[in-house]
Amino acid sequence: MLKKRSAVMMTLSVLAALPAYATDNAADGADKFTLDLGLRTFYMNRDFDQGIPDTIAAGQAFRLDLKSPLWNNMIGFDITAVSVVELSDEKTLNSSDVLTPDGNGYNSLEQAYIKFRPLENLDLRAGRMVLMTPLLNDLTSRISAPSTQAVYATATFDNGSLYALYSDKASMNNDEDYTAYSANGEEYEIVSLGGTYQWDNGFNTHLQYALADDYQKQNYINLNYPATLGDHDLMLDLVHMRGEDDGALYGSDYDSHLTGLTARLSKDNIAYTLAYQNIGGHDGYDQQWGGDDNTQFFTWGAVQLLDFNARDEQSLQARIDYDLPSRPGLHLMARHTESWDIDYSGGDDGQRRETNIDVMYTLQSGAAKGLNMRLRVARADGDAAVVPRINDIRFIIDYKTNLF
Repeated sequence: MLKKRSAVMMTLSVLAALPAYATDNAADGADKFTLDLGLRTFYMNRDFDQGIPDTIAAGQAFRLDLKSPLWNNMIGFDITAVSVVELSDEKTLNSSDVLTPDGNGYNSLEQAYIKFRPLENLDLRAGRMVLMTPLLNDLTSRISAPSTQAVYATATFDNGSLYALYSDKASMNNDEDYTAYSANGEEYEIVSLGGTYQWDNGFNTHLQYALADDYQKQNYINLNYPATLGDHDLMLDLVHMRGEDDGALYGSDYDSHLTGLTARLSKDNIAYTLAYQNIGGHDGYDQQWGGDDNTQFFTWGAVQLLDFNARDEQSLQARIDYDLPSRPGLHLMARHTESWDIDYSGGDDGQRRETNIDVMYTLQSGAAKGLNMRLRVARADGDAAVVPRINDIRFIIDYKTNLF
C-alpha cells in the first residue's frame, strides 16, 4: 500500500501541475449528471506562548459537487458548494481559518465554472475554481479550499502537457466573496504558462512562469527522477523557484529564490525521506500574489506550520512513512525539520524547527468504506525573535459518497 501512496508523494511537485479537471475526465465523458456529497469534520487546537491568543475551533463541512456531462462532447459545467457549521469556537481571537474570523460557520461557492473541450486533447475552464499549479495553488489545508477566478486551458500530449491561465480575483477558503489582486491602491491580473514532460526513462520535468504586471513575477522548475537502488525504489527531486518584483506596486525591491533537493528511499511498506531547502537572494521567499490570494507552497520543505522560507534560511528534513502490514489502511508518518542561518531583525543566525506526527486510517470495508480519519500533531519552536513556540493538534474526518 505504501508503494502506491509513495508513488504519489514521490511525484509531488509534478502532480501539482495537473489541472483540477484531471480527476473529472470520466465524469466529463459520461452522458449524465453526477452529484457527490463530501463530509469533512475538522478540529484544531493551536496553543501559543509569548502572550499570543490560542485557538480552538471545530467545524463540520457539507460539500455538494455537481458535474454535468459534456454535451456534444464539448461543453458543460461544474459546481461545488460548501456549507460549514460551527461546532466549537472557544477561542478565535487568533483566527484559524477553520471558521470565519468571528468564529462562525459560513457558506462558500467553492467552484462554478464552464468547461469546454473544442479538441480531444484541449480543455478550457472559465469561472471560479480550485487551482493546483505550483505558483497558484489552492491547497485544502483547512475545512474547505480557497479558490481562484480564472480562465484555464490545458493541452495534453503523449508524454506531457501545456497549460495557461489568467486570473483577476481570488478568495480565502472561509469567504465566498472574490477580491481583486491589489497593492498600493491599484489592481492587476496574473498570467501564467506552464508545462510538464516525462521521458521514457521516467525522468519528469515541470516548468511554470507567472507574472503580475507591475507587481511580481515568479519562475518554477522541477526535475524528478525515479530509479532503483538495489531492491529499493529511489526518488530524486529538485525544485527551484525564483521571485522578483516587477514594478512599483510591490512597494520595494524584491529578489529571492528557493532551492530544494529531496531524496526518498522506499521498499514495500516503509519509506525514508531526506530533504534540504535553501533560501537565497535578498529577501525571504514570498509566494503570495496580493489581495485575498491564499496560494500555498507545494514543496517538500513546507510542512504543517512552517514553510521555512525566511531570508537566508537553510533547513534539513528527515521523514519516515510506514504502513502497518497487520492493519491495512493505517498509515504513520513522523517528520522533523531543523533550520538555521535565518536573517532577522536581531541577527543573522536565527534558528527554528518543527516536528510532525501524522496517523491516518481509512476504513477498508463496511457501510462507511473509504471513510478517512487523520490525526496531525505539530510542535514548532526556535529563537523567540524568529518564531513563537506553537503546539498544534488537528483531527480530520473525511467521507465522500455518490448521490447519483
